[in-house]
Amino acid sequence: MKKSLVALAALAATASFAQSSVTIDGGLDAGWANINYKGNSVNGVLGNGSSTSQINFRGNQDLGGGLKAEFRVESDWNTVSNKANTGAASTATTLGQETLASGGSFGNGEIRVGLIGDFGRVDLGAPNFNGLGVQGVANPYGTAIGGGYGSVLRVDAAGTAVRDENAIKYTSPTFSGLNFTVYKSAKQTKAGATAATATKAGTQETSFSTTLGAYDKLGSQEIGLNYANGPLAAGYNTLKQDSVGVGTGTTATTVNTLAGAYTMGAWKVSGLNQTVKTTTGTVATDTAFSAVYLTYTVGNYVLMGSTGNLKQDVGTYAGLSSKINSFGADYNLSKTTALYARYEKIDDKAGAITATAVDGSDTARTRTAIGLRTTF
Repeated sequence: MKKSLVALAALAATASFAQSSVTIDGGLDAGWANINYKGNSVNGVLGNGSSTSQINFRGNQDLGGGLKAEFRVESDWNTVSNKANTGAASTATTLGQETLASGGSFGNGEIRVGLIGDFGRVDLGAPNFNGLGVQGVANPYGTAIGGGYGSVLRVDAAGTAVRDENAIKYTSPTFSGLNFTVYKSAKQTKAGATAATATKAGTQETSFSTTLGAYDKLGSQEIGLNYANGPLAAGYNTLKQDSVGVGTGTTATTVNTLAGAYTMGAWKVSGLNQTVKTTTGTVATDTAFSAVYLTYTVGNYVLMGSTGNLKQDVGTYAGLSSKINSFGADYNLSKTTALYARYEKIDDKAGAITATAVDGSDTARTRTAIGLRTTF
Protein backbone atom coordinates (compact mmCIF):
# COMPACT_ATOMS: atom_id res chain seq x y z
CA MET A 1 0.00 0.00 0.00
CA LYS A 2 2.80 2.38 0.91
CA LYS A 3 4.60 1.69 -2.38
CA SER A 4 1.38 2.35 -4.27
CA LEU A 5 0.92 5.70 -2.56
CA VAL A 6 4.49 6.66 -3.35
CA ALA A 7 4.00 5.63 -6.97
CA LEU A 8 0.77 7.62 -7.22
CA ALA A 9 2.47 10.67 -5.69
CA ALA A 10 5.33 10.40 -8.17
CA LEU A 11 2.89 10.07 -11.07
CA ALA A 12 0.93 13.11 -9.88
CA ALA A 13 4.13 15.15 -9.62
CA THR A 14 5.15 14.11 -13.13
CA ALA A 15 1.75 15.07 -14.55
CA SER A 16 1.66 18.41 -12.73
CA PHE A 17 5.10 19.69 -13.62
CA ALA A 18 6.05 19.55 -17.30
CA GLN A 19 9.73 19.48 -18.11
CA SER A 20 11.10 22.94 -18.81
CA SER A 21 14.46 24.64 -19.29
CA VAL A 22 15.90 28.14 -19.62
CA THR A 23 19.16 28.87 -21.41
CA ILE A 24 21.30 31.98 -21.85
CA ASP A 25 23.32 32.58 -25.00
CA GLY A 26 24.67 35.51 -26.98
CA GLY A 27 27.76 37.12 -28.39
CA LEU A 28 30.06 40.15 -28.43
CA ASP A 29 31.62 41.79 -31.47
CA ALA A 30 34.07 44.71 -31.55
CA GLY A 31 37.05 45.91 -33.58
CA TRP A 32 38.84 48.74 -35.32
CA ALA A 33 36.91 50.39 -38.15
CA ASN A 34 37.18 53.10 -40.78
CA ILE A 35 34.17 54.70 -42.43
CA ASN A 36 34.71 57.03 -45.38
CA TYR A 37 31.58 58.67 -46.73
CA LYS A 38 31.97 61.10 -49.62
CA GLY A 39 35.39 62.17 -48.43
CA ASN A 40 34.57 62.35 -44.72
CA SER A 41 36.73 59.71 -42.99
CA VAL A 42 36.35 58.48 -39.39
CA ASN A 43 38.52 55.94 -37.55
CA GLY A 44 37.92 54.24 -34.22
CA VAL A 45 36.71 51.22 -32.32
CA LEU A 46 33.33 50.01 -33.57
CA GLY A 47 30.91 47.35 -32.43
CA ASN A 48 29.05 44.83 -34.59
CA GLY A 49 31.41 44.78 -37.54
CA SER A 50 30.44 41.20 -38.40
CA SER A 51 27.46 40.38 -36.17
CA THR A 52 25.01 41.86 -33.66
CA SER A 53 26.20 41.81 -30.03
CA GLN A 54 23.40 40.46 -27.86
CA ILE A 55 22.29 38.32 -24.95
CA ASN A 56 19.32 35.95 -25.21
CA PHE A 57 17.15 34.36 -22.59
CA ARG A 58 15.39 31.37 -24.12
CA GLY A 59 12.98 28.97 -22.51
CA ASN A 60 10.94 25.96 -23.51
CA GLN A 61 8.50 23.69 -21.76
CA ASP A 62 7.31 20.27 -22.87
CA LEU A 63 3.55 20.26 -22.36
CA GLY A 64 3.11 16.68 -23.50
CA GLY A 65 1.32 15.26 -26.50
CA GLY A 66 3.82 16.85 -28.88
CA LEU A 67 3.00 20.38 -27.64
CA LYS A 68 5.69 22.78 -26.40
CA ALA A 69 5.76 26.37 -25.16
CA GLU A 70 8.77 28.52 -26.03
CA PHE A 71 10.00 32.08 -25.47
CA ARG A 72 12.91 34.33 -26.41
CA VAL A 73 13.97 37.68 -24.95
CA GLU A 74 16.77 39.28 -26.97
CA SER A 75 18.74 42.30 -25.77
CA ASP A 76 21.17 43.96 -28.18
CA TRP A 77 23.90 46.06 -26.63
CA ASN A 78 26.70 48.41 -27.61
CA THR A 79 30.04 46.74 -26.92
CA VAL A 80 32.08 49.95 -27.09
CA SER A 81 29.99 52.56 -25.25
CA ASN A 82 28.72 52.52 -21.67
CA LYS A 83 26.64 55.63 -22.21
CA ALA A 84 24.89 54.15 -25.21
CA ASN A 85 23.76 51.19 -23.11
CA THR A 86 22.37 53.41 -20.36
CA GLY A 87 20.67 55.69 -22.87
CA ALA A 88 22.54 58.69 -21.47
CA ALA A 89 23.49 61.40 -23.93
CA SER A 90 26.75 63.26 -24.05
CA THR A 91 26.28 66.90 -23.09
CA ALA A 92 27.35 69.32 -25.79
CA THR A 93 30.53 71.09 -24.69
CA THR A 94 33.15 73.39 -26.12
CA LEU A 95 34.82 70.22 -27.40
CA GLY A 96 31.84 69.64 -29.64
CA GLN A 97 30.55 66.38 -28.23
CA GLU A 98 27.46 65.08 -29.99
CA THR A 99 24.37 63.50 -28.47
CA LEU A 100 24.66 59.73 -28.59
CA ALA A 101 22.33 57.68 -30.73
CA SER A 102 19.83 55.36 -29.09
CA GLY A 103 21.63 52.74 -27.06
CA GLY A 104 20.99 49.20 -25.94
CA SER A 105 18.42 48.30 -23.33
CA PHE A 106 16.91 45.12 -21.96
CA GLY A 107 14.50 43.42 -24.34
CA ASN A 108 15.16 45.75 -27.28
CA GLY A 109 15.52 42.87 -29.76
CA GLU A 110 13.22 40.00 -30.68
CA ILE A 111 10.67 39.19 -27.99
CA ARG A 112 8.26 36.33 -28.53
CA VAL A 113 6.29 33.67 -26.73
CA GLY A 114 4.58 30.86 -28.55
CA LEU A 115 3.31 27.32 -28.91
CA ILE A 116 4.83 24.59 -31.09
CA GLY A 117 3.05 21.43 -32.18
CA ASP A 118 2.02 19.30 -35.12
CA PHE A 119 0.20 22.38 -36.46
CA GLY A 120 3.48 24.33 -36.74
CA ARG A 121 4.19 27.21 -34.43
CA VAL A 122 2.50 30.46 -33.39
CA ASP A 123 4.54 33.32 -31.89
CA LEU A 124 3.21 36.48 -30.25
CA GLY A 125 5.08 39.67 -29.34
CA ALA A 126 7.73 41.28 -31.51
CA PRO A 127 9.02 38.33 -33.58
CA ASN A 128 11.51 38.82 -36.42
CA PHE A 129 10.22 39.18 -39.95
CA ASN A 130 10.68 36.08 -42.10
CA GLY A 131 12.46 38.38 -44.55
CA LEU A 132 15.45 38.55 -42.21
CA GLY A 133 16.02 34.86 -42.75
CA VAL A 134 15.30 35.00 -46.49
CA GLN A 135 18.00 37.58 -47.20
CA GLY A 136 20.30 35.56 -44.95
CA VAL A 137 19.91 32.54 -47.26
CA ALA A 138 22.13 34.30 -49.79
CA ASN A 139 23.85 37.12 -47.88
CA PRO A 140 26.71 35.84 -45.64
CA TYR A 141 27.18 39.30 -44.04
CA GLY A 142 23.74 39.53 -42.40
CA THR A 143 23.01 43.08 -41.23
CA ALA A 144 26.70 43.86 -40.59
CA ILE A 145 29.41 45.37 -42.81
CA GLY A 146 29.59 43.81 -46.27
CA GLY A 147 25.94 43.33 -47.15
CA GLY A 148 24.94 46.96 -47.53
CA TYR A 149 22.08 46.53 -45.05
CA GLY A 150 20.04 49.71 -44.62
CA SER A 151 21.13 51.15 -47.95
CA VAL A 152 21.04 48.86 -51.00
CA LEU A 153 19.62 45.89 -49.06
CA ARG A 154 16.90 45.91 -46.42
CA VAL A 155 14.34 43.86 -44.53
CA ASP A 156 11.68 46.54 -44.09
CA ALA A 157 11.28 49.36 -46.61
CA ALA A 158 12.98 51.93 -44.37
CA GLY A 159 16.00 49.68 -43.87
CA THR A 160 15.87 50.30 -40.14
CA ALA A 161 13.95 47.37 -38.63
CA VAL A 162 13.78 43.58 -38.84
CA ARG A 163 10.53 43.16 -36.86
CA ASP A 164 7.32 44.91 -35.85
CA GLU A 165 5.50 45.24 -32.53
CA ASN A 166 2.17 43.86 -31.30
CA ALA A 167 2.55 41.08 -33.85
CA ILE A 168 1.53 37.47 -34.46
CA LYS A 169 3.56 35.10 -36.64
CA TYR A 170 2.55 31.66 -37.87
CA THR A 171 5.09 29.16 -39.22
CA SER A 172 3.79 25.99 -40.86
CA PRO A 173 5.23 22.51 -40.35
CA THR A 174 8.07 21.65 -42.73
CA PHE A 175 7.30 19.22 -45.54
CA SER A 176 10.30 17.91 -47.52
CA GLY A 177 12.25 21.03 -46.57
CA LEU A 178 9.45 23.51 -47.41
CA ASN A 179 7.42 25.69 -45.06
CA PHE A 180 5.56 29.00 -45.14
CA THR A 181 5.05 31.89 -42.72
CA VAL A 182 2.33 34.49 -42.19
CA TYR A 183 2.97 37.64 -40.14
CA LYS A 184 0.51 40.32 -39.01
CA SER A 185 0.87 43.52 -36.99
CA ALA A 186 -2.27 45.63 -37.05
CA LYS A 187 -2.17 49.29 -38.05
CA GLN A 188 -3.14 51.63 -35.20
CA THR A 189 -4.77 54.96 -36.02
CA LYS A 190 -6.80 55.59 -32.90
CA ALA A 191 -4.36 57.63 -30.83
CA GLY A 192 -4.89 61.29 -30.12
CA ALA A 193 -7.74 62.08 -27.78
CA THR A 194 -7.17 61.87 -24.03
CA ALA A 195 -9.38 62.22 -20.98
CA ALA A 196 -8.56 65.91 -20.94
CA THR A 197 -9.61 66.53 -24.54
CA ALA A 198 -12.46 64.06 -24.94
CA THR A 199 -15.80 65.81 -24.62
CA LYS A 200 -18.97 64.57 -23.02
CA ALA A 201 -20.71 64.99 -26.37
CA GLY A 202 -19.67 61.56 -27.57
CA THR A 203 -16.04 62.03 -28.59
CA GLN A 204 -14.27 58.76 -27.89
CA GLU A 205 -11.23 58.81 -25.65
CA THR A 206 -8.76 56.87 -27.76
CA SER A 207 -5.65 56.79 -25.57
CA PHE A 208 -7.10 53.78 -23.85
CA SER A 209 -4.05 51.57 -23.37
CA THR A 210 -0.34 51.90 -22.81
CA THR A 211 0.43 49.36 -25.55
CA LEU A 212 -2.48 48.67 -27.91
CA GLY A 213 -4.12 51.66 -29.53
CA ALA A 214 -2.32 54.22 -27.42
CA TYR A 215 -0.12 55.39 -30.27
CA ASP A 216 -0.19 55.56 -34.05
CA LYS A 217 1.81 52.80 -35.70
CA LEU A 218 2.10 51.42 -39.20
CA GLY A 219 0.71 48.01 -40.08
CA SER A 220 2.79 45.08 -41.35
CA GLN A 221 1.67 42.04 -43.30
CA GLU A 222 4.14 39.42 -44.50
CA ILE A 223 3.98 36.11 -46.34
CA GLY A 224 7.09 33.97 -46.79
CA LEU A 225 8.19 30.67 -48.31
CA ASN A 226 11.33 28.86 -47.12
CA TYR A 227 13.09 25.81 -48.53
CA ALA A 228 16.17 23.94 -47.31
CA ASN A 229 16.97 20.41 -48.39
CA GLY A 230 20.45 19.04 -48.93
CA PRO A 231 22.75 21.45 -50.78
CA LEU A 232 19.91 23.74 -51.92
CA ALA A 233 18.29 26.55 -49.92
CA ALA A 234 15.86 29.19 -51.15
CA GLY A 235 13.32 31.68 -49.90
CA TYR A 236 10.73 34.18 -51.12
CA ASN A 237 9.17 36.90 -49.03
CA THR A 238 6.74 39.77 -49.50
CA LEU A 239 6.32 42.40 -46.78
CA LYS A 240 3.67 45.11 -47.04
CA GLN A 241 3.68 48.04 -44.63
CA ASP A 242 0.97 50.69 -44.47
CA SER A 243 1.22 54.03 -42.67
CA VAL A 244 -1.62 55.79 -44.55
CA GLY A 245 -3.70 57.61 -41.93
CA VAL A 246 -1.21 56.89 -39.17
CA GLY A 247 -0.70 60.36 -37.76
CA THR A 248 0.14 62.39 -40.87
CA GLY A 249 1.44 59.32 -42.74
CA THR A 250 0.61 58.83 -46.42
CA THR A 251 3.02 56.03 -47.35
CA ALA A 252 2.53 52.37 -48.28
CA THR A 253 5.45 50.09 -49.15
CA THR A 254 6.07 46.60 -50.51
CA VAL A 255 9.38 44.74 -50.21
CA ASN A 256 9.73 41.54 -52.27
CA THR A 257 12.83 39.40 -51.70
CA LEU A 258 13.93 36.24 -53.53
CA ALA A 259 17.11 34.41 -52.50
CA GLY A 260 18.78 31.08 -53.25
CA ALA A 261 21.99 29.25 -52.40
CA TYR A 262 23.74 26.06 -53.50
CA THR A 263 26.56 24.42 -51.54
CA MET A 264 29.18 22.31 -53.31
CA GLY A 265 31.69 21.00 -50.81
CA ALA A 266 33.73 23.98 -49.59
CA TRP A 267 31.98 26.38 -51.98
CA LYS A 268 28.65 28.13 -51.57
CA VAL A 269 27.18 30.15 -54.45
CA SER A 270 24.17 32.34 -53.77
CA GLY A 271 22.10 35.12 -55.28
CA LEU A 272 19.46 37.61 -54.23
CA ASN A 273 16.92 39.88 -55.91
CA GLN A 274 14.91 42.50 -54.05
CA THR A 275 12.39 45.10 -55.20
CA VAL A 276 11.05 47.94 -53.07
CA LYS A 277 8.00 49.95 -54.06
CA THR A 278 7.11 53.02 -52.03
CA THR A 279 3.91 54.95 -52.70
CA THR A 280 3.40 58.30 -51.00
CA GLY A 281 0.06 59.72 -52.00
CA THR A 282 0.10 59.41 -55.78
CA VAL A 283 3.90 59.38 -56.13
CA ALA A 284 5.63 55.98 -56.47
CA THR A 285 9.32 55.22 -56.09
CA ASP A 286 10.75 51.89 -57.21
CA THR A 287 14.15 50.30 -56.66
CA ALA A 288 15.52 46.93 -57.71
CA PHE A 289 18.58 45.32 -56.15
CA SER A 290 20.37 42.17 -57.26
CA ALA A 291 23.58 40.59 -55.96
CA VAL A 292 25.67 37.43 -56.17
CA TYR A 293 27.75 36.00 -53.32
CA LEU A 294 30.53 33.44 -53.09
CA THR A 295 31.68 31.76 -49.86
CA TYR A 296 34.65 29.40 -49.51
CA THR A 297 35.44 27.46 -46.33
CA VAL A 298 38.81 25.79 -45.86
CA GLY A 299 40.20 24.71 -42.48
CA ASN A 300 39.76 27.54 -40.00
CA TYR A 301 39.18 30.12 -42.75
CA VAL A 302 35.91 31.36 -44.22
CA LEU A 303 36.27 33.70 -47.22
CA MET A 304 33.36 35.60 -48.75
CA GLY A 305 32.87 38.09 -51.55
CA SER A 306 29.97 39.75 -53.32
CA THR A 307 28.96 42.23 -55.97
CA GLY A 308 25.59 43.88 -56.40
CA ASN A 309 23.68 46.66 -58.10
CA LEU A 310 20.69 48.77 -57.04
CA LYS A 311 18.77 50.64 -59.74
CA GLN A 312 16.38 53.51 -59.15
CA ASP A 313 13.47 53.44 -61.61
CA VAL A 314 11.74 56.75 -60.91
CA GLY A 315 12.27 59.99 -59.03
CA THR A 316 15.32 62.21 -58.67
CA TYR A 317 17.76 59.34 -59.32
CA ALA A 318 15.77 57.66 -62.12
CA GLY A 319 17.97 55.49 -64.31
CA LEU A 320 20.97 55.69 -61.98
CA SER A 321 22.58 52.77 -60.14
CA SER A 322 24.39 52.22 -56.86
CA LYS A 323 26.99 49.46 -57.01
CA ILE A 324 28.32 47.49 -54.05
CA ASN A 325 31.42 45.30 -53.83
CA SER A 326 32.51 43.61 -50.63
CA PHE A 327 34.93 41.12 -49.14
CA GLY A 328 35.03 39.29 -45.83
CA ALA A 329 37.25 36.80 -44.03
CA ASP A 330 36.93 34.88 -40.77
CA TYR A 331 39.66 32.98 -38.97
CA ASN A 332 38.04 30.64 -36.45
CA LEU A 333 40.10 30.42 -33.28
CA SER A 334 37.56 27.96 -31.88
CA LYS A 335 33.96 26.92 -32.47
CA THR A 336 32.77 30.09 -30.74
CA THR A 337 35.49 32.71 -31.35
CA ALA A 338 36.82 34.23 -34.57
CA LEU A 339 38.97 37.05 -35.87
CA TYR A 340 37.33 38.80 -38.81
CA ALA A 341 37.91 41.36 -41.54
CA ARG A 342 35.20 43.14 -43.54
CA TYR A 343 35.33 45.59 -46.45
CA GLU A 344 32.40 47.18 -48.25
CA LYS A 345 32.31 49.86 -50.95
CA ILE A 346 29.13 51.42 -52.33
CA ASP A 347 29.31 53.80 -55.27
CA ASP A 348 26.02 55.49 -54.45
CA LYS A 349 24.99 57.28 -57.62
CA ALA A 350 21.35 56.28 -57.03
CA GLY A 351 21.20 57.93 -53.59
CA ALA A 352 20.49 54.76 -51.59
CA ILE A 353 22.37 55.97 -48.51
CA THR A 354 20.55 58.48 -46.33
CA ALA A 355 22.69 61.15 -44.67
CA THR A 356 21.79 64.61 -43.42
CA ALA A 357 25.24 66.14 -43.77
CA VAL A 358 28.44 64.95 -45.42
CA ASP A 359 31.69 66.47 -46.58
CA GLY A 360 32.98 66.27 -50.13
CA SER A 361 31.26 65.62 -53.44
CA ASP A 362 32.23 61.98 -53.99
CA THR A 363 29.42 59.41 -54.30
CA ALA A 364 31.30 56.52 -52.67
CA ARG A 365 31.10 55.14 -49.14
CA THR A 366 33.57 52.58 -47.86
CA ARG A 367 33.48 50.70 -44.56
CA THR A 368 36.37 48.59 -43.26
CA ALA A 369 36.54 46.63 -40.01
CA ILE A 370 38.99 44.24 -38.34
CA GLY A 371 37.80 42.71 -35.11
CA LEU A 372 37.00 39.88 -32.74
CA ARG A 373 33.70 38.00 -32.42
CA THR A 374 32.89 35.53 -29.66
CA THR A 375 29.70 33.72 -28.77
CA PHE A 376 28.56 31.78 -25.75
